[in-house]
Formats: sequence, C-alpha cells, structure tokens
Amino acid sequence: MGIAVAAIALAAIASCERRAPAPAASPALPVLRVGTSGDYAPFSSERNGALQGMDVEVAERLGRDLAMHVEYVRFTWPDLAAATQRGEFDIAMSGVTMRPERAVVGRYTRPVARVGSVALVRADDVRFASLDALDRADVRIAVNAGGHLERVARGRFPAAAIEPLADNRAVLQRLIEGHADAAVTDTAELQTWSRPDVRALPPFGLDYKAYLLPADHADLAARVDEWLEAREADGWLDGVRVRWLGASASANPRAAGREAVVSLIRLRCDLMPSIAAAKRAAGLPIEDRAQEARVIERVRELSAQSERTVAVYRQLIEVAKAVQRSAPAPQSAASLDALRAALARIDVQLVRELDRNPNGSFQEWDAALQPALVGPGIDSAAVGHLAQALSGNLPDTAIE
Repeated sequence: MGIAVAAIALAAIASCERRAPAPAASPALPVLRVGTSGDYAPFSSERNGALQGMDVEVAERLGRDLAMHVEYVRFTWPDLAAATQRGEFDIAMSGVTMRPERAVVGRYTRPVARVGSVALVRADDVRFASLDALDRADVRIAVNAGGHLERVARGRFPAAAIEPLADNRAVLQRLIEGHADAAVTDTAELQTWSRPDVRALPPFGLDYKAYLLPADHADLAARVDEWLEAREADGWLDGVRVRWLGASASANPRAAGREAVVSLIRLRCDLMPSIAAAKRAAGLPIEDRAQEARVIERVRELSAQSERTVAVYRQLIEVAKAVQRSAPAPQSAASLDALRAALARIDVQLVRELDRNPNGSFQEWDAALQPALVGPGIDSAAVGHLAQALSGNLPDTAIE
C-alpha cells in the first residue's frame, strides 16, 4: 500500500472515530455480553477511555436491533479460547480470526471481513526486499502474543526469532524503535499502522474475521447470523466495513454470502489435521465409511436443497480425507468426539448458508475457493470439483 493511499485511509478512519455509547443499563433489557480486546484497531481499540472500531459499531447496532443492553467484557488474546469455553461473554466481537482450535470450544457467525497477513519493516532497512529475506535466524519479528498472527508468523518465518508481545499496541513501536527487524500484522490493522518510516511487504495468506460464541449459544448464533445477512442485504454492514477497512474491503450481498460458504468450508478443512491426529491416537483408519454415511444423512435432514448440498458434501468428504492423509498432523489435545462435535456445529451453519446462497456460476465459486483452500492435500483440481458441485454442475454420486 502506498504511503499516500495509506494516509488517506487513515484519515478516513480518523474522521469516523466514535465513542461507544454507554447508556445506563435498563432492567427491562437483557444483557448482551460482548467480548473485546480493546487493542486491535480498526476492529476494537480504546481512545480516551472509550471503545471504538468496526466491531464496536456493529455490536452497538446489534444490541439495539435485538433489544439488548451491550456490556463489554475484556479478554486477552492468549486466553480467548479458554474464556469462550468458560462462557465469560456471549459473543466475542474484536476482529476474531476464524481458527480451528477456537471452533472446537465455540461456534462462529458468518464472516464480516476478509484479510491478508502483512510483514512491516523500517522504510530505510534495505536488507528486506522480500518475505523470504525475513526467514533467517538473525531476524527478530514482533507480533501479538497468543493471537492468530503469532501462528502465522511462526509458520511463515520458521527460521526467524519470533517475539510475541502481550500488548498488541506495542508491536509497531518495537519495530520503530529498532528492537525488532519486522512486525507482522494484517491488511485491516495496516490501515492504522501505516506511516512514512515503515513499509509493508506484499500481503500473504488469507483469513476471515467473524464473531465467536460459546458452543452452547446456538440460538443466539442463529439470530446473529440472520441479522448479519439482513445488514448485508440492506447495505448497512458494507458501509461500516468500508468506513473502517477501506474501499477494497467492500462486498455486495451476493459476494458476502459466497464468502460465508467458503469460510466455513475452509474452517472445516482446517480441522482435518487434528481429526487425523485423533484417529491415529485412537488407532483408527483415515477412511470411515460409516461416519461418512452419517454425515451425508445429517446434511440431507438439514438441507432444503438436499440434492445440491449432498453433492457438495460428497466432494468435501473426499477433500477432508486427502487433507488428513497429507497435512502435517498437530499434537491434537482435542478428542475425536470433541472434534466431530465441532464439525457438526459447522455443518449446521454451512448447510444453512448453502441453502441461502443460489448456485451461482462455476467461475464465481472457483475464484473464491482457490485462494482459500489450495494447500496441503488440496490441489486446484479438487477445488474445481468442489466449485462444480457448488454451482450445481456436478452430479451426485453414491458412496461406493
């Protein structure tokens, strides 16, 4: 992003900064406890003692429309999954990335934004012309501790010295003061971090931002999803997105619906290495035809467009097995039952999104899926078959 463009984007955000209203709680209104970090602009940050940001604005409108009083509950990024599991809030709205380990203890809404990861270096540091130049043992990279970006930094720069910082607001300062050679952020936060003395290397990766709820908040999650779909349809949510994230973040309702499907497919695939690890630990084979049949039967019962949905799920099952066979298996702490329960929650939401979204064209689905899914175990051909099923062009075939 050029300095001039970044300055314009920063000025636009500054012009729409707002303090979150703090009305007195009404005993007649139920409370909506909203988890927030308060350290992640432009989604949630603090200024003069008041919260502001895209997700703060969305939370306030959500509370009004659901006739609920919004009460903010602070969390720290390393504790987010545990706080979700403990039920310390009803919904986390703070630029939360859709991550598989969080899906095991909670449930996500449809996404509200798509971002890429970015490495920043000092503008006058000529050592780093590419991302690969950062992947050296003598390079120090600052990043927010415990959040998604720490995993991204460790995965992309395994040879570098990664320095996690407990306060996300200190990451950029660490770079500016010369205590770090680079800092990792994302394209959303870059809007507020851009300045003349730092430069951004080309973005890498793709992630989705959504709202995270405890696993047992199924009814609230469904209400929030319906509300988000309505706010996409009337254009309000896209207006908020553009104000805080810039014009490049804009998405029309059709594109937003397509991204909802893609993000949930991506989340499902991201759970597969842990599924494989749990199966190996239990001495079970990767292929489980009885479980596959149970999944197909479940989606038949859930879907109003079962023929297309089943065709999609047959492709998803094949993709899932390919990922399990080839992806590096993490040391999964979750049991197979817990992982399958997480998949079942995702499937309820994914089927609902499939039913909401028209078939569309192969080109639309393929263009959305390719950057999100291609990786270990998933090649372009597999993504193409899935895109065909999503567009209604792949015939349903029985499991052999």
